[in-house]
Amino acid sequence: MSKQGGIKDVAVGRSDTYRLKPEDLHIKPDLNNRVRNFDPKDPEDIALAQSIAEVGVKQNLTVFWEDGKAFISDGHRRHGAIMHAINVLKAEIKSVPAQTEDRYASEADRVFSQIVRNSGKPLAPIEQARVFKRLIDLGWTEKDIAAKSGLNREWVIQLLELQSAPEAVTSLVKEGKVAATLAISTLRKNQGDGSKAAKQLNKAVETATEQGKTRATAKHMGEKKPSLREQLHALFTAAEIREGKESGKYGVILDPDQYALLRTLIGL
Repeated sequence: MSKQGGIKDVAVGRSDTYRLKPEDLHIKPDLNNRVRNFDPKDPEDIALAQSIAEVGVKQNLTVFWEDGKAFISDGHRRHGAIMHAINVLKAEIKSVPAQTEDRYASEADRVFSQIVRNSGKPLAPIEQARVFKRLIDLGWTEKDIAAKSGLNREWVIQLLELQSAPEAVTSLVKEGKVAATLAISTLRKNQGDGSKAAKQLNKAVETATEQGKTRATAKHMGEKKPSLREQLHALFTAAEIREGKESGKYGVILDPDQYALLRTLIGL
């Protein structure tokens, strides 16, 4: 059965895209669901579910056809919001817009697309790290990932180091209590000893909390504040660099936290 023929068999209706019943959308283990999950405690995710409950799904999910089923390759967070809207908010969502990916897409293509095709909430550093690890497992090198994503190779290596750290460290980054760069630098100063790094980071979080701060920084670890040059270097290293092949110009992509830091560093 061809991909197009297969999806037609379960499609509820069609215009420019397919319409699939929510129950006909499947999650494939070890693809995107371990990287980007719908979080019922995240206000942004709840807002997304409420919007879907009120006005429906406005952005297509991307699926691929395998073993007679439609598996999601892009849109796992939206799918989680859809199911929350149905199961918790009691929304009557009969079908969801979906488009099929390129027929020749490989598993590595699907994993990599989580970086370049993410059209919803941007991937956090710890989520990027999981994508990078999956690509490494599929035979990619740090150089491959950096070249195709436009990210600095050193940043790719640092995130791979972060994802291999104990949960006691990665959970602090995931919860926003410490920045990925602080966790990475602490791991490196402790020569990869996750237990020591976790103790130092947790102590810094306690210090920050006592001072009324929600996120620990280098100063909360009793360290000398990095120079402006060092902070700008770290910011540039973590940024995504994109080359305009036609214009010959380069673009620097920053997430909201990085942009806010840049404005602070240059006095805006």
